[in-house]
Amino acid sequence: MGQLPPADLMWLGKSLHHVGDQGAALAALAQRLAPGGAIALLEGGLNARSLPRDIGFGKPGLQSRLEAVDEEWFAGMRASLPGTKDVVEDWPALLGAAGLRHVATRSFLLDVPAPLPREVRAHLVDELARRREMHEELLGADELATIDRLLDPSDPGGLLLRPDAFLLLAQTVHVAVKDREQG
Repeated sequence: MGQLPPADLMWLGKSLHHVGDQGAALAALAQRLAPGGAIALLEGGLNARSLPRDIGFGKPGLQSRLEAVDEEWFAGMRASLPGTKDVVEDWPALLGAAGLRHVATRSFLLDVPAPLPREVRAHLVDELARRREMHEELLGADELATIDRLLDPSDPGGLLLRPDAFLLLAQTVHVAVKDREQG
């Protein structure tokens, strides 16, 4: 990175959490900013929801249980990273600690109500299939059977055909600027 010219803008989209020492990474990136340059960091927000709590089969609350498994997986992933340092994920504070100023945060809501277009349904199927594959060993047989039914393209209760599927999520972006006086 040292051979690249200083950047006016760096976009970090859901990537920083894959670095063991997030604070050191932000500090190093801040050094590569041109004076007056900005970092835009997409981290945090709210997980996507796409189904009612009770979907008519399986145990109610599947999405809440999947979120718990996501958190367990995420904690394991973070712990396994080289040089991992536990840090409060206060992104504005981490940006400030990296020497950046004028920190601002904004969340963006995506709300696609039922009935969903086919493209959005296909996205939900892809995401659920990815989560099933990632968490297969962390999920019980009942959850796997419910997920398999949701993934079945011919099942009226599946994501491709059910009338009550929706998409609701929030993404949070944190922006900070390197002072013009910093070099």
